[in-house]
Amino acid sequence: MSDVKEMTLADVDQMMALVHYAFQWELSEKNRQRFQMLAENSWNFGSFDDKGQLASQVMATPFSVDLFGDTHLMVGVGFVASYPEYRSQGRIDQIMTQLLATARERGANLSYLAPFSYPFYRRYGYELIFERAVYDVPANQWPDSAKVPGTLRRLDWQEAKPIISELFPKAQRHHQGGVQRDSWWLDFKFPLRKDYQYAIYYDANGNPQGYLVYLLQPGLMTIAEWTWLSGEAFRGLNRFVASHSGSVARIFYEMGYDGKNLQFLTQVPLQDFRVRPEMMARVVDVASFLKDTKKVADLPASLALEIVEDRYAPWNNGLFELQKGEQGVTIAKVATTQLPKVSLTIQRFSQLFMGYLTPETLAFHDLIEVDKKTLKSLKAILPDQKPILEDYF
Repeated sequence: MSDVKEMTLADVDQMMALVHYAFQWELSEKNRQRFQMLAENSWNFGSFDDKGQLASQVMATPFSVDLFGDTHLMVGVGFVASYPEYRSQGRIDQIMTQLLATARERGANLSYLAPFSYPFYRRYGYELIFERAVYDVPANQWPDSAKVPGTLRRLDWQEAKPIISELFPKAQRHHQGGVQRDSWWLDFKFPLRKDYQYAIYYDANGNPQGYLVYLLQPGLMTIAEWTWLSGEAFRGLNRFVASHSGSVARIFYEMGYDGKNLQFLTQVPLQDFRVRPEMMARVVDVASFLKDTKKVADLPASLALEIVEDRYAPWNNGLFELQKGEQGVTIAKVATTQLPKVSLTIQRFSQLFMGYLTPETLAFHDLIEVDKKTLKSLKAILPDQKPILEDYF
């Protein structure tokens, strides 16, 4: 019925045709260029019918991500699509099985995706990890900031790109699960996507300290990305945003949400502020992930982690002992254990070790099995911040 294979650039036209059909994706010259660029930098998996026609596909783009100081290889999953006559035939199941196995073989510890359906992707071991804070504000209600000593300049993309490349990784919020961006990804994300404008804030010594990527449309200013390295840079860029209150009716801004919001800056709390769910993620290889997580060294007492029900990455199922010794913590997969045990699914493991939920929350809702003493030991090796992501796959 199905022939699943990793595709080459010779298959790009078929891939693009499927995306055009499935998502009503406009085949403009700019979109064709974007798709070609994405395909060239991705692992592309397809399911073909008995006549060699592409029936279903998944694109998996490898990135390095910084998760609270640990660098992991991550595959961003996108453009999951099937022609309608090939749906409900298990083709995506087969592709995802091969994709996860290939990702593991190539050293990927993590995978992210933007779901069209959260229940659909939970079957593959993914779970909600990232959220977005959404500000949709009448422009005259956007809070202004006091004048700052620096200056702001609007630049074209070629001038702004190296500054954005320099500043993005310097912001602490981009080290909580964020992508370590390559040059091609910046071009794909910004100028090839929309006709964005770029504003850079410089301090009094002429050093760039923040930037704003935004889009102006009739009556609307949309902030696509906002990065600052200091309170001064934030205020300087915010003053620039507020200055648009005379030319647009609304200001729209989404940012990765880590439990904090900007409501405290407003005179009147914003009625249209909300937090929405966004990206899902999963750990691809539990053993490799744990070995690459520095905080595991903080384990105060030995314990075992039991992963259950990981159907599409069966190498994760079973017991992993984390033994505290004089030389540090060793990690080994075992058949049985006498250590205190934490039993959980791959979804809950990912939410814990990526910082989205606490063990207390999961234990309260009976979503992990753990006693109080072991929970305390487990908590010592988990992040104490929530994850943030500004990229989309």
